Amino acid sequence: MARVRRIVAVFAVSAIALSGCQTTGSDQPSGAAAGAAVGAASGAGAATGTAIAGGGFSGQNILVGVLVGAVVGAIAGGAFWASLDKADRLRAEDAARQSANASIRGPVHWQSETNKDVFGWAERASPPVLDGGNLCKQVKSYYYLNDRERTGTQRFCLQDERWVSN
Repeated sequence: MARVRRIVAVFAVSAIALSGCQTTGSDQPSGAAAGAAVGAASGAGAATGTAIAGGGFSGQNILVGVLVGAVVGAIAGGAFWASLDKADRLRAEDAARQSANASIRGPVHWQSETNKDVFGWAERASPPVLDGGNLCKQVKSYYYLNDRERTGTQRFCLQDERWVSN
C-alpha cells in the first residue's frame, strides 16, 4: 500500500507542477493552482465524509482524498482559465486594474464581446496595508464562463502614484 501512496503522490505533484506551467498571458492566478487548492480541500472533505459514514478514518483516506482532489482540481482549473480568449483575459485584467485604482470601492464589471456567457467583475478585497515596506491591497476577481464561476485574488502595490499588479 505504501507503494500505491507514493505513486499517487508522485502523479499528483507532477500533474500540479505541469499544469502550473500553463500561461494565460495575464497576471491572473493560475487556474490550475486555484483548482488544485479547491480540489485538495474537496478531497479532504470527501475522505472525512467516508470516515464518518463508516469507511474508517485514517491518514491514508485523507491523503488519497487530498491528492486525487488536487489532481482533478488542477486539471479542471487549468482548463477553465485556458478557455478564456486573450481579449477576455485582457478585459478581466483591466477590470482588476481599474478596481485597484478606483477612488471608491465597488465592482468593476467586464463582458466578453464575442460570448454572452463569459463575464465577470473585480472589486477591492482589502484596504491598503504596509507589506514589506510597500503599501499594497488585494483585488478579488470573479469570472463566469458558461455558468461556471472561478475567483482569483491579485496583489496591487502603490508605485509612482498608481496601483500596480505585484
